[in-house]
Amino acid sequence: MQRDPAFRVSSKQSSENGWKAWHRWGEPVAAVLNLTYTIGYMNAASWSFLVAALGSTLYLVICWQRQMLAESFLWLYYIGMACVGMVAVEEAWPDPLPVAHWQEHVLSIACALFLWGIATTILKRRGRAWRPGLDAFTTVGSLLATYWMLQFVHANWLYWMVVNSAAIVLYSSRKMRWTVGLFVLYTLLAIEGWFDFFP
Repeated sequence: MQRDPAFRVSSKQSSENGWKAWHRWGEPVAAVLNLTYTIGYMNAASWSFLVAALGSTLYLVICWQRQMLAESFLWLYYIGMACVGMVAVEEAWPDPLPVAHWQEHVLSIACALFLWGIATTILKRRGRAWRPGLDAFTTVGSLLATYWMLQFVHANWLYWMVVNSAAIVLYSSRKMRWTVGLFVLYTLLAIEGWFDFFP
């Protein structure tokens, strides 16, 4: 027995109304938690990684429901990296911070560009992804920046300046205003993190 197409449309709309309702409070809570993490990280606070895991969990569900598939994977990755961060700083925050050779940065960027091409192709073939090229860029770029962040290499802030700027465009296209505001602040914090205007 086939269901009435009107019933399927009504069911889909009801489902969308359901997640849109909780996104009204879920998105700002996730934004605040992730902003708190970044500020905590900049102040070498070990508790910041737990906050990151909570905020990332909220964003994982939100992005999945909004069909931002690569970003959903990214937030899942953030949850895992938050757990790694908690273990890495269990004893003490690295002092002085390590410095990576420029050749390591060139290699990591080349790998990221290669992965970006693959991810974009996969998302385009799936057909459901929103802005696949940009979605893939922010995801792969964030993976790269997070890697250097968890190595406690100061240059991670340069990566974040680029990635966060692209994320502003992506989330703006989905009308996620709280998240756009979050990434505007992230970009400013990345600039501060690199130049250290307020030591």
